[in-house]
Amino acid sequence: MDSIDPTPLSFTATRFRFGEGIVDELPVVLDQFTISSPLVVTDAGIREAGLLDRVIAETDAEHIYESTTEPTTDDFDDLPTENVDSVVAIGGGSVLDTAKVIALLLAHGGHPGEYIGSGKIPGEISPLVAIPTTSGTGSEVSQTAVVTHEGVKRGISDERLRPMLALVDPELTYDLPQSVTARSGFDALMHSLEGLTARDYRWVEDRPITYQGANPISRSLARRALGLVYGSLERAVFDGDDHGARRGMSLGSCLAAVAHSNSGLGAIHALASAVGGITGRPHGECLAASVEPALEYNLPIRRDAYAELADEFGVGDTAEAFIAEITRVRDDIGLPPSFSELGLDQSDADRIVEATLVQERRLKTNPRVVSEDIETVVSAHLE
Repeated sequence: MDSIDPTPLSFTATRFRFGEGIVDELPVVLDQFTISSPLVVTDAGIREAGLLDRVIAETDAEHIYESTTEPTTDDFDDLPTENVDSVVAIGGGSVLDTAKVIALLLAHGGHPGEYIGSGKIPGEISPLVAIPTTSGTGSEVSQTAVVTHEGVKRGISDERLRPMLALVDPELTYDLPQSVTARSGFDALMHSLEGLTARDYRWVEDRPITYQGANPISRSLARRALGLVYGSLERAVFDGDDHGARRGMSLGSCLAAVAHSNSGLGAIHALASAVGGITGRPHGECLAASVEPALEYNLPIRRDAYAELADEFGVGDTAEAFIAEITRVRDDIGLPPSFSELGLDQSDADRIVEATLVQERRLKTNPRVVSEDIETVVSAHLE
């Protein structure tokens, strides 16, 4: 029997409902929480695809706000805040993150930049129901909203920022374009991988949020999520009508976010956020370009873990085989293989490193202590 470490740990999970057709429960949910006038946050693509009409058809929702594709802290000056008592988010990661910030501002006012960092929200946010239409960010169950602030992608993180409830319905992802499936799905893959291999919780100092390092609960969820996403991603990209793959991605993405919202992330996401702030490219593309240098950077600390995953994936028994498999998946689904593919070159190395090192929320749970020496792998992948 395995011994249980005596070090105390915490685990927090957003309440969610998962299943095909589960979104039809929205009117009942609104009644249960005595919500009568929600502000529905979505985007133009969701509206044009007909998903918005389907989701809110049986509700009395009248107030609609369209999010930008890459939200910044300067996007929230003219919110339609009159006569609304809550927020319902219907969309991908940018929509969900935008809705979280709106729910925060409805309750507490101010400028979003004031809340950048961890544990800065003074009280409960307005009621928020999150309905994801992609399988990727997992923002529907996490305590973080990612926005660009002063040219760098940063996070507003607080346990109060978790949605009140998430309705995770795979049917809403069935008609996703191939490119969106690839980008969002790779995000889910990285969430599960970094959640699984994050620094152990015993070596992470207490924080205002439960980004506490990998623990027995988060590792179990992350491992299950990694298996679901790895086994479904390519199928979902190349056969969008494979509903089994869509279900695997939908559940895997959600479980990965539950895991990483407790364990934290690491250098892959820190690098990607830095690169995203510089280039403005979609998050999934930035993750694709960042994964190889970040895995190489962490290799001295996670060689055994990567080798174990290679064996589980059936691709070999070395860490190098695992890294090769992750990059094969990335290349197979058509994502950028390098920083140069995003328009970066050696002259950008210092900017990338500087913008990476400010990502303290992610870096504190990276398995290897991240310092300026990360420039070595960054520069090597800018050639």
